[in-house]
Amino acid sequence: MKYNIFVKNKNKSKECIADKHLMDSLSVCTDLVPKGCHNGACGICKVRVLSGKYTKLKMNRKHITKEEEENNIILSCKVLPESDMTIEFLPKRVKKLTEKVYVLGN
Repeated sequence: MKYNIFVKNKNKSKECIADKHLMDSLSVCTDLVPKGCHNGACGICKVRVLSGKYTKLKMNRKHITKEEEENNIILSCKVLPESDMTIEFLPKRVKKLTEKVYVLGN
């Protein structure tokens, strides 16, 4: 079965196969998705699901909190579509450096 996935912040759609992860299906269009690992380790494929049904696999808590997951923020490499969907990719946030850094030789 195929479903239409609309990527809102790119204003483009792509058909995805039901038994293939969103990231894998969308990655054939290089202008739709960021390049990433495709296995949940990098977090670059974080999306907000605005509409549609999906099956989610176990998410890496380093990149997706339980609260985010409950609010339809997920990793597209860990999601299988079950209907047409509307999603938007979220920018990856870099954590602030909280430790002091010392440079030797100065």
